[in-house]
Amino acid sequence: MAVPGAGDAVSNKPKRLNIGVVGIGRMGQRHALNILHLVPRANLLCVCSPAKPDLEWADQHLKPYGVQIYETFEQMIETPGLEAVVISSATALHASQTLVCLERGIHVLCEKPITTDLHELATIIKKAESRPETKLMVGFCRRFDENYMHARKKVQAGDIGTPIVLRSQGCELLDKSGFFVQYAKVSGGIFVDTTIHDIDLTLSFFGEDVKPKALWATGIAAMHKELAEFHDADNAVGVVEFWGGKIAYYYHSRTTTHGYDNCTEVIGTAGKLSINLVPKMNRIEISDAHGIRNEAMPSWSDRYEGAFVTELKDFTAAILDGTELPMKLSSAMTSLRIALALQESLVTGKKIEFDENGNKI
Repeated sequence: MAVPGAGDAVSNKPKRLNIGVVGIGRMGQRHALNILHLVPRANLLCVCSPAKPDLEWADQHLKPYGVQIYETFEQMIETPGLEAVVISSATALHASQTLVCLERGIHVLCEKPITTDLHELATIIKKAESRPETKLMVGFCRRFDENYMHARKKVQAGDIGTPIVLRSQGCELLDKSGFFVQYAKVSGGIFVDTTIHDIDLTLSFFGEDVKPKALWATGIAAMHKELAEFHDADNAVGVVEFWGGKIAYYYHSRTTTHGYDNCTEVIGTAGKLSINLVPKMNRIEISDAHGIRNEAMPSWSDRYEGAFVTELKDFTAAILDGTELPMKLSSAMTSLRIALALQESLVTGKKIEFDENGNKI
């Protein structure tokens, strides 16, 4: 495999990282186009998908740029010069595909979650730590949103004192097509699939090493009644207490009517930060017979359009420049541990407690 930086002195051309995208559904297509057009230090070398519509899309949008297209991961991973992959395939494949790449010394940016199994995640982290020259990052895109990045700098500068309470919510448009219910059956549940983003944000504000002390969750299937069959909810609330005297409150809904509504408040001992409390699509206000209003952000993909680009740029730079990744793998473990426990509490109605090392009692 090519070594980043090798041959630069001969060609006098800036080194670009050869990246492949595994899975080119909705998320994979976004990553592929971002690499192709918006990440100057990266080169989209190849993509793969077993789905015919994805391959047809790739033929139209990627093949004209010389991108190699494969039907299987096994074929794509053999592409000469492949240095890194973005894994956006089905969640059930994330772990095995990540391990194959690490074994081959191929860097990985994997969409969350890498796995919904704590023991499997521990195995993956151990493998990554045994190969420090190969980088592995989990795709928690909110960390790379300019608003959250600015807020984090404010917290680190001490502008609100010590952060002690975080309230974060994500509300998605109601899907009446039936697609969501089928997806939810294999998603791991509302806390594992979606609230885990808010949990990761909590770690970024409270500190990567913060440990859960106790938590409790509840939820309802208000619109998607079928979710009750597999013990999930379309509206859920979770509260987490951390060792050291910090609290996080989460709310997630999959039944909103006005648009994608994601906001966060960080309350400190000397002030408060509020991020996106009103989910505006832009700064335009409409005044008419209905009153004065603004249009809401349509979807999560629109809200974090820029964050996905920044995420890829930072991942690419860390590999080419030999610097640390912007987030720790241990945070992915903590986030998954909390998310799984919240999902368990949702089902059982019981409060779950942890020891000072963050292990469930």
